[in-house]
Amino acid sequence: MPKSDKPEHGTDLTIITYGLGVHWALEAAAHRPQHTFEILDLRTLLPLDLEAIIAAASKTGRVLVLHEDTITAGIGGEIVALVNEHCFEQLDAPVLRVASLDTPVPFAADLEQQFLAQNRLLPTIDKLLAY
Repeated sequence: MPKSDKPEHGTDLTIITYGLGVHWALEAAAHRPQHTFEILDLRTLLPLDLEAIIAAASKTGRVLVLHEDTITAGIGGEIVALVNEHCFEQLDAPVLRVASLDTPVPFAADLEQQFLAQNRLLPTIDKLLAY
Protein backbone atom coordinates (compact mmCIF):
# COMPACT_ATOMS: atom_id res chain seq x y z
CA MET A 1 0.00 0.00 0.00
CA PRO A 2 1.53 3.39 -0.92
CA LYS A 3 2.41 5.67 1.94
CA SER A 4 0.28 8.80 2.20
CA ASP A 5 1.84 12.21 1.61
CA LYS A 6 -0.01 13.44 4.68
CA PRO A 7 1.93 13.66 7.93
CA GLU A 8 1.29 10.97 10.51
CA HIS A 9 -0.99 12.16 13.31
CA GLY A 10 0.02 11.27 16.85
CA THR A 11 -3.49 11.67 18.21
CA ASP A 12 -6.39 9.68 16.79
CA LEU A 13 -9.35 12.02 17.21
CA THR A 14 -10.23 15.57 18.19
CA ILE A 15 -13.43 16.14 20.15
CA ILE A 16 -14.51 19.77 20.22
CA THR A 17 -17.00 20.42 22.99
CA TYR A 18 -17.94 22.58 25.98
CA GLY A 19 -19.78 22.34 29.29
CA LEU A 20 -21.17 18.92 30.15
CA GLY A 21 -19.84 17.61 26.83
CA VAL A 22 -16.29 17.84 28.24
CA HIS A 23 -17.19 15.30 30.92
CA TRP A 24 -18.89 13.06 28.37
CA ALA A 25 -15.83 13.24 26.10
CA LEU A 26 -13.44 12.37 28.96
CA GLU A 27 -15.63 9.42 29.94
CA ALA A 28 -15.80 8.19 26.33
CA ALA A 29 -12.03 8.51 25.95
CA ALA A 30 -11.59 6.36 29.07
CA HIS A 31 -13.67 3.65 27.33
CA ARG A 32 -11.28 3.65 24.37
CA PRO A 33 -7.82 3.46 26.02
CA GLN A 34 -6.23 2.09 22.84
CA HIS A 35 -6.81 5.49 21.19
CA THR A 36 -5.58 8.98 21.99
CA PHE A 37 -7.89 11.96 22.02
CA GLU A 38 -7.48 15.70 21.79
CA ILE A 39 -10.40 17.15 23.76
CA LEU A 40 -10.84 20.85 23.13
CA ASP A 41 -12.89 22.51 25.88
CA LEU A 42 -14.32 25.67 24.39
CA ARG A 43 -14.48 28.12 27.28
CA THR A 44 -16.54 30.63 25.31
CA LEU A 45 -18.95 30.22 22.42
CA LEU A 46 -18.95 33.88 21.49
CA PRO A 47 -16.32 34.61 20.50
CA LEU A 48 -15.25 31.15 19.39
CA ASP A 49 -11.54 30.42 19.76
CA LEU A 50 -10.91 29.88 16.05
CA GLU A 51 -7.15 29.45 16.49
CA ALA A 52 -7.62 26.65 19.03
CA ILE A 53 -10.24 24.95 16.85
CA ILE A 54 -7.97 25.04 13.80
CA ALA A 55 -4.96 23.78 15.78
CA ALA A 56 -6.89 20.90 17.35
CA ALA A 57 -8.52 19.83 14.08
CA SER A 58 -5.24 20.01 12.18
CA LYS A 59 -3.46 17.97 14.85
CA THR A 60 -5.57 14.84 14.33
CA GLY A 61 -7.29 15.05 10.95
CA ARG A 62 -10.44 13.53 12.50
CA VAL A 63 -12.92 15.80 14.27
CA LEU A 64 -16.07 15.15 16.25
CA VAL A 65 -18.15 18.09 17.49
CA LEU A 66 -20.12 17.27 20.65
CA HIS A 67 -22.77 19.49 22.19
CA GLU A 68 -25.85 19.22 24.42
CA ASP A 69 -28.16 21.28 22.21
CA THR A 70 -30.29 19.74 19.48
CA ILE A 71 -28.43 18.92 16.29
CA THR A 72 -30.48 21.32 14.14
CA ALA A 73 -29.56 24.99 14.60
CA GLY A 74 -26.99 24.20 17.29
CA ILE A 75 -23.51 25.71 17.66
CA GLY A 76 -22.05 22.43 16.38
CA GLY A 77 -23.04 23.25 12.80
CA GLU A 78 -21.09 26.50 13.00
CA ILE A 79 -18.03 24.73 14.37
CA VAL A 80 -18.21 22.09 11.63
CA ALA A 81 -18.42 24.85 9.01
CA LEU A 82 -15.35 26.58 10.47
CA VAL A 83 -13.35 23.33 10.51
CA ASN A 84 -14.32 22.59 6.90
CA GLU A 85 -13.46 26.12 5.76
CA HIS A 86 -10.09 26.30 7.51
CA CYS A 87 -8.85 22.70 7.79
CA PHE A 88 -10.30 20.80 4.84
CA GLU A 89 -6.92 19.78 3.42
CA GLN A 90 -5.79 18.40 6.80
CA LEU A 91 -8.89 16.23 7.32
CA ASP A 92 -8.71 12.45 6.96
CA ALA A 93 -12.46 11.93 7.52
CA PRO A 94 -15.68 13.93 7.44
CA VAL A 95 -16.35 16.10 10.49
CA LEU A 96 -19.15 14.48 12.49
CA ARG A 97 -21.53 15.91 15.10
CA VAL A 98 -23.08 14.32 18.15
CA ALA A 99 -25.91 16.32 19.68
CA SER A 100 -29.30 15.89 21.28
CA LEU A 101 -32.28 14.74 19.26
CA ASP A 102 -34.47 17.23 17.41
CA THR A 103 -37.36 16.82 19.82
CA PRO A 104 -38.58 18.61 22.94
CA VAL A 105 -36.66 17.63 26.07
CA PRO A 106 -38.55 14.68 27.61
CA PHE A 107 -39.68 14.84 31.23
CA ALA A 108 -39.15 11.14 31.98
CA ALA A 109 -35.56 10.38 33.05
CA ASP A 110 -35.04 7.32 30.81
CA LEU A 111 -36.42 9.17 27.79
CA GLU A 112 -34.16 12.12 28.59
CA GLN A 113 -31.14 9.80 28.54
CA GLN A 114 -32.09 8.69 25.01
CA PHE A 115 -32.55 12.35 24.00
CA LEU A 116 -29.10 13.49 25.15
CA ALA A 117 -26.03 13.29 22.95
CA GLN A 118 -24.07 11.14 25.39
CA ASN A 119 -26.10 8.10 24.35
CA ARG A 120 -24.72 8.27 20.77
CA LEU A 121 -21.14 9.34 21.53
CA LEU A 122 -19.24 6.03 21.59
CA PRO A 123 -20.80 4.63 18.39
CA THR A 124 -19.96 7.89 16.59
CA ILE A 125 -16.38 7.85 17.90
CA ASP A 126 -16.01 4.27 16.63
CA LYS A 127 -17.44 5.21 13.23
CA LEU A 128 -15.04 8.13 12.88
CA LEU A 129 -12.01 6.14 14.02
CA ALA A 130 -12.83 3.40 11.49
CA TYR A 131 -13.11 5.84 8.59
